[in-house]
Parts: sequence; structure tokens; C-alpha cells
Amino acid sequence: MKKLLFWIVDCWRVVMDLRYNPLRHIKDPSIQMYFYLALFIMWSGYFSVVAWTWLSWENYSVVASIAIHLAVLIPLFVTNAVFAEAEKNGSKWYREYRTEQSIEAMNHRLSQQNYEKRIKWDIDREA
Repeated sequence: MKKLLFWIVDCWRVVMDLRYNPLRHIKDPSIQMYFYLALFIMWSGYFSVVAWTWLSWENYSVVASIAIHLAVLIPLFVTNAVFAEAEKNGSKWYREYRTEQSIEAMNHRLSQQNYEKRIKWDIDREA
């Protein structure tokens, strides 16, 4: 369960975290939120059109699409807030899991058949 939650948070941050997405270059938080809201409404409308035309859901509406998206996004917002707070405060469970994750990733790389297990010294780059 913990692995799934961390995967959800990592995927969420790729799209919604200002440290990674292009909206980080906008300095005013109110303008950033405006663009988030505009994109949210645009994608909800797009999915309602897709459902209406391609899936033949003739009673599907934009309002229903927005409500469904909010039902998915609000728990994701809460989960992200909990994980961001844990990361900021350096919670023990968060550090332990991230350490465990990096150890697993290193063990996976080391177990690969073609993984080079020696350190290469590039004298031209370090000179």
C-alpha cells in the first residue's frame, strides 16, 4: 500500500508540482492557480466531449465531468499535502521509505546483466 501511495505521489508531482512543470516560471501564485483552473476546466470539457461522441454517452455533461474529476483530484490533493508535509519536516517514515526505495533501485541496477560495476575515470573531463 505504501509503495502504491508513493507511486501516486511521484506521478502527481511530475504534472502538478511547480518544481517540475513549466508553470514554475510564473512568479505570481494567483496567476499560477488561474492557469491550473483553466487547464482543469479545459481537460474536464475535453473528456466530456470524448465521452459524449466516442463512447456515445449522450447524457454525459461537462458539469458531471468536472464533478467526477474533483472526486478524483481532491483525495490526490490531500495525499500530496500529507507527503509534502512529511518531506518538509523530515519524518522518519518518509526518510526510511525513500532510503529503502533507493537501495532497491541500486540493487536492481547492480543485478542487471550489462551493468558496469567499476568506476570510470574520465581524465579529460576532470582535468
